[in-house]
Amino acid sequence: MREDEVQEIMKNWLKGRRFEVLENTQINSGNKVDLIAKKGNEEWIIEVKGDYDRYTAQYNVNFDTSMGQILKSITTLNNETKYAICIPFRRTEQGAKLSYRLILKKYSKSLVFEVLNVHIILVRDDESVEVIPPKDVRAFLRNIEPKIRAR
Repeated sequence: MREDEVQEIMKNWLKGRRFEVLENTQINSGNKVDLIAKKGNEEWIIEVKGDYDRYTAQYNVNFDTSMGQILKSITTLNNETKYAICIPFRRTEQGAKLSYRLILKKYSKSLVFEVLNVHIILVRDDESVEVIPPKDVRAFLRNIEPKIRAR
């Protein structure tokens, strides 16, 4: 699933929950963010990534880049502002060679998610969305299968 497809699904999911959604917007930190969603006092700052078809290294670089982008966006820590990295999940879930499975496993001991209120959002091909809250991210990442599954 391409990044623009993931972003469109995520945008529609947020709008379906009555969020006002802005795309590709510069925020106070000067960083450009893929999605900003607001409803009342609640705000989501979301970095979106897609699938890549050439090299496994693309997944590593792009996820690390998304972490850097989200870290640059964290200018406040409170219960109303939530940060997230949103990725397509089918390939990872299936244990495909070209997927996020290897890089996600490397973050399974990182405290950054809990400390900085960073969520992981999974988008599936059926357009369903699953939000992994910060307190559950490390356990979720530990359970990702790092091995390639036989076809």
